[in-house]
Amino acid sequence: MRTAPLMLLAAVCSTALPARAQDCHDAGDAARQAYLERADRVLPDRAGYTRDTSASVCRRWPARPGLTLLATPVWRNGGDNDSRDGDVEVLVIDTDTLAPRAWTVLANALDSDAIFFDGMRLDTARYLLAPDTLAFGLRLQRRNGSGPNPFSEEQLRLLAIQGTGLRELSPPLVTRRYQAEWDTRCAGESTDMTRTLSVGRPPQHGLAELIVSERRVTSRSWMDGTQCRDQDTPVQTERHVLRHDGRQYAVPDALRPL
Repeated sequence: MRTAPLMLLAAVCSTALPARAQDCHDAGDAARQAYLERADRVLPDRAGYTRDTSASVCRRWPARPGLTLLATPVWRNGGDNDSRDGDVEVLVIDTDTLAPRAWTVLANALDSDAIFFDGMRLDTARYLLAPDTLAFGLRLQRRNGSGPNPFSEEQLRLLAIQGTGLRELSPPLVTRRYQAEWDTRCAGESTDMTRTLSVGRPPQHGLAELIVSERRVTSRSWMDGTQCRDQDTPVQTERHVLRHDGRQYAVPDALRPL
């Protein structure tokens, strides 16, 4: 019988991680645990703001598995779901002990009005910008609720650990944007733009260049008798090179959020 070996394996697995080790299966619960464990000096509660841990995101950092990344929306009191603004708190914690290692507040990162906050996710692609600088990303989604004029957008911010702080390496960079105008039946036009980010060659000093590859597709639809027809224009591509100026990557206005 294989019962004994299976029971032994289960016992080993159950003790593989310390009892307090972080688990990102439930991001909201992970965030609540992390905030309970933090010292008073770490992201202290602020009068006039409310954390929304139910909308937190959590991810173990594959390149540094001993660390876990957390991001939590913090809304300014007094608004409502149709019109409000706030910040995002980002926290890097020890995966096993939950002890905070680095943290920051992304001030005014959230703005929900005609275009509203629609969630976020952590980007753990290997952004190795220098031998001692490994960055990760936070991607925020926004959209509107318009039928005839739909709009959605994703913004990327890069961050890196610097002591007990997190250094924001770039202003928001738009990595996806979709917008359209149509009659809600057939006729109209839409543009779908995506940008991918890669790390260029490392320099002798400072941080590596970032290469932004852009792809844009425009579609047009119209009524032909009783049939709705559509056509895509040829794909348009563009390449941008972002250089670090000693403080942040210089992101031109054309690549930033509207």
